[in-house]
Amino acid sequence: MKLILQIAIGVFLGTLASQFTMGSWRSYHENIAKEVAEQLRTTQEKVRNEQGERIRALLLQGRQNNSHDSRKPPAGFVPDDVQGP
Repeated sequence: MKLILQIAIGVFLGTLASQFTMGSWRSYHENIAKEVAEQLRTTQEKVRNEQGERIRALLLQGRQNNSHDSRKPPAGFVPDDVQGP
């Protein structure tokens, strides 16, 4: 009877230790995955913001070019009435 009780306690403690170890391991890897996802999201947000700034700069540059050269035709422009049949 004493041996059976020792085996049962050993199995119980082994199972308890295994569950604790697996829970710790799982939470550790979940935290690492969260950190990687956060870094990826931060990087993507930074790239998106940089692209938005470049687009804004190009649009402003285009508006400035259009307001200064609104009366001048683009280089290489040939009106339709000048071309022969």
